[in-house]
Amino acid sequence: MNGLMVFSTVSEVSILIPVAIILLRRKYLSTELRILAAYVVVTLIRNIFGVTSDILYFIEPGRNFHTLFYYNWHSIIGFYIIAFLYFSLIHHKYWKIFIIVAACIFTFFSILEIPSGSITDIRTAFFNNYTYTASSLLVLVIVLAYFYQLLQDLKVENITKFPYFWVSVGLLFYFGGNLFVNLFLIKAAKTTTQMSWGIINSALSILFHLTIFLAFWYSKSLNKTQQDE
Repeated sequence: MNGLMVFSTVSEVSILIPVAIILLRRKYLSTELRILAAYVVVTLIRNIFGVTSDILYFIEPGRNFHTLFYYNWHSIIGFYIIAFLYFSLIHHKYWKIFIIVAACIFTFFSILEIPSGSITDIRTAFFNNYTYTASSLLVLVIVLAYFYQLLQDLKVENITKFPYFWVSVGLLFYFGGNLFVNLFLIKAAKTTTQMSWGIINSALSILFHLTIFLAFWYSKSLNKTQQDE
């Protein structure tokens, strides 16, 4: 097992950090944080397949255990959960309409993945051609719209203790970084830069999981913020 695979495995195991805090803070979870918890659960399921694959690869080097199918579906299901989360958080009706339209557009791109077999063949060796980039672009726009709402409302006394701030920061870094990676994914996979994008993806995942941890960590302070509103 090389260093890159170890780092990748560590990044997947790091999902247990937000899982642990969800269990500890479960009585403080708002409706929106429960939606975020659903995203964490979906990611946990995906990562279980990934870590299992890494362990089996270590036992039997060179064998392909076909986990791309689960990663491809995670990109689709994950987008809908995030879109639903921000549909609940954003109050402006035009941005709500935008999220609905964005979900419809994303559904169209998801359907385009069917001919390649990336979401229909459990043994697929192909990444989705469209959903990774589409989800990154759409999520970035939605998150920026939410940040604009926060700046307009000015209802949060201490933004560094506001759960949805940390969720949004994590999403900006994760999807912003992955947008760059995914634009060059196919090319990178065929060159010596494969290690570079593998490290970037793993580092972004760890950072994202830490920001989600902070979101749930400050879930108790959310009650006070909502009362102040």
